[in-house]
Amino acid sequence: MTTTRRTELAPFLLDLLDFMEEKIQEALADEASQAGAISEAAGALPLMRDRLREDDVMKAQFMLVFSDYLFEPNVAEWWAVFARMDRATFEKQAAALIGSEGIFPVLRVVAASPGAS
Repeated sequence: MTTTRRTELAPFLLDLLDFMEEKIQEALADEASQAGAISEAAGALPLMRDRLREDDVMKAQFMLVFSDYLFEPNVAEWWAVFARMDRATFEKQAAALIGSEGIFPVLRVVAASPGAS
């Protein structure tokens, strides 16, 4: 069965990264939302993995930067632990993901780079 895609890969990945960042920001803004917002962010991972199958180069680049959070066998467990981390540890990990020097800004450059699908 061939699936018809309505969105090009790069904009799709950028939208998913934006959604995930919004959810992490929501969790940072309201501690009571931490578990739910992070669970929602993690829900984008299967979509991301599925679409990355379309482009081996893009997939390899995402694996180099984001493998521990997207492809590793225990990725679901990592996100579940992230959702329940104590506040100080959570804030540090969130900064490592979405901060200006974090992983998400790098992924956005990768997804938007010339030659990206």
